[in-house]
Amino acid sequence: MSARVAGVSIIVFAVLGILWFNLESTPPRLGFEDTDDPSVMVQFIRENPAVFIQAGTTLLLMSVTLTIAVLSVATLFASGSDSVSLRATSAFGLFGAGLFLLGGAVRVGSSGPLLHMAGLREEWGAAAYVAAQVVSQAVLIGGTLALCVWAVGLSLIGARTKVIPLALCVLGVLPAFRIVSGMFGPLGLLPDADVLWILSLLSILGTIMWSLILGIVLLVRSFRSTHELAAADPATVGA
Repeated sequence: MSARVAGVSIIVFAVLGILWFNLESTPPRLGFEDTDDPSVMVQFIRENPAVFIQAGTTLLLMSVTLTIAVLSVATLFASGSDSVSLRATSAFGLFGAGLFLLGGAVRVGSSGPLLHMAGLREEWGAAAYVAAQVVSQAVLIGGTLALCVWAVGLSLIGARTKVIPLALCVLGVLPAFRIVSGMFGPLGLLPDADVLWILSLLSILGTIMWSLILGIVLLVRSFRSTHELAAADPATVGA
């Protein structure tokens, strides 16, 4: 049952991640091209307040599903793996879930006060947006890094214990690009800011897709195990 819970929770997390990514890219699609301009984004939130809240709500749901996924996956990996490395890996996953929770709370909770301040004075609204954006972006970057460490850690443990297919473990290397860019990019050790941005974007998408594939693998394995158990002992069918 834990494999099924793990598979479903990871799949739901990945789908929510794709939805969140889509919501974050809404402003340019609606004609608000300069997303770095606070006044432009305040106008976007004023005209589309639901999108900002939906993005925050999606992050809250991602936090819940990721927490369930981390705990259930840890149960599956418990046999045959080093408990210290598994606990450390799970700690990063839970830390990422906590940061997604904080980021979602900032998004949901700041929209009302932000619009209220913008109604009083436009520059106050812009300043409120900058403050909320700095906080939410900081915690979301941290959450994404923690998620990448969790994915890479599971891939290394999975390659050692054969709990998940080797091909999936190899794909788990993709999130490492986000770790490298996050650690060394600000130190100027990567050649170009555009390269850093592209690596970060690809690794975020890669981590979400890796999570989706992992969930599918675990879910299929769960149904296969149930079928094999029922075939071996027909009395278990319907139990």
